[in-house]
Amino acid sequence: MDKMKYPTNVQKGLDYIIAVNATELTPLEVRELLRKTVTRRFDVIDQIMAAARKEGLITDKDGMCHFNYETLDLEYYKPRIIHTQESSSCRCCGRSMKESHYIELRSGLIGPYGSTCVRKLYLDHLFEEE
Repeated sequence: MDKMKYPTNVQKGLDYIIAVNATELTPLEVRELLRKTVTRRFDVIDQIMAAARKEGLITDKDGMCHFNYETLDLEYYKPRIIHTQESSSCRCCGRSMKESHYIELRSGLIGPYGSTCVRKLYLDHLFEEE
């Protein structure tokens, strides 16, 4: 697939939602995960949430966002965790670190994260192969 259906940050958000290993989260939890991973801009988070609903990736029921992986129309790419030795600050908590973790999505890299924070992003299933 050489052309993305959505702007890059929206596509990254959709790719991240596809990668999340959860069945349901509150809308606030989904928004907070997107803030920690893709963008801090609320307008872009709104666009990601709208696109995820339009694509059928999430549906709202009983005040929760339910993840619908069986209805994926978007091309699935299994993300990878990339570990690097570099000095940086964690995107989630802001802590300085010498070892960074990035999440490689089809639409690009997100991160860097520390080892503790990257595991809080509902991506534990990606670590099982390490």
